[in-house]
Amino acid sequence: MQYEKRELIAEGKTKRVWATQNDRLVIVEFKDDALNYHGKKHVFFHGKGALSNQINAYLQKLLEENGILTHFKCKYSDTESVMHLAEMIPVEVVVRNYTAGTMCQRLGLPERMRLKAPVLEFCYKSDELGDPVINEYHAYAMGLCTREELANMCYTVSRINKVLVDTMKKIGIVVADFKVEFGRINGRLVVADELTPTVSRMWNAETLSKFDTDGTNPALDYEIVLQRLTDLLGKDYGTVKS
Repeated sequence: MQYEKRELIAEGKTKRVWATQNDRLVIVEFKDDALNYHGKKHVFFHGKGALSNQINAYLQKLLEENGILTHFKCKYSDTESVMHLAEMIPVEVVVRNYTAGTMCQRLGLPERMRLKAPVLEFCYKSDELGDPVINEYHAYAMGLCTREELANMCYTVSRINKVLVDTMKKIGIVVADFKVEFGRINGRLVVADELTPTVSRMWNAETLSKFDTDGTNPALDYEIVLQRLTDLLGKDYGTVKS
């Protein structure tokens, strides 16, 4: 099916969202320029949008096949996917399996320590404030979501974590941490936004570090993750014709 790209609805750090002839569907375009949520720094390289789009298609499809609702419909072009339009909830849920980054800074923990159990953190989605860490009481008091929705989000991210960890283990990749955003479609919670190396730490299982160890080739992490997922799942996984 052909989708007509109409007006630009929104543009964020990693993507542009375009209206289509169907008011319930949007075209999401992945950009080469992005702000990495871990380091809060710009990461740019040619082809990043295409790599992110394909990785996201694989992982969103994988979640759907495991009974986890998402807003993903299909990969549409090299850099674009069609998504169901969702009302976004301004809460990011961060899942941590290993210590890294700000968690180490805040708690004085060593880097790359495997946690005894996954840790869930919540952040208020606000670029102006730097996505500050909040707790469930903030979320309720600020009217960001209901208690039932937050409980649903916690349950869902725990399921996502198991799917990602089990899948990536097969291809020699450790999922150290990742963030998930949610939206509402007809009152139902769905996983929204992206699942890519831009919003996660996916490490070499042998070294517990990035594949781009010296920081000179940021494309390498994306390329290795994509190639290994392609070998595992197949070239056309996540690409739907209608």
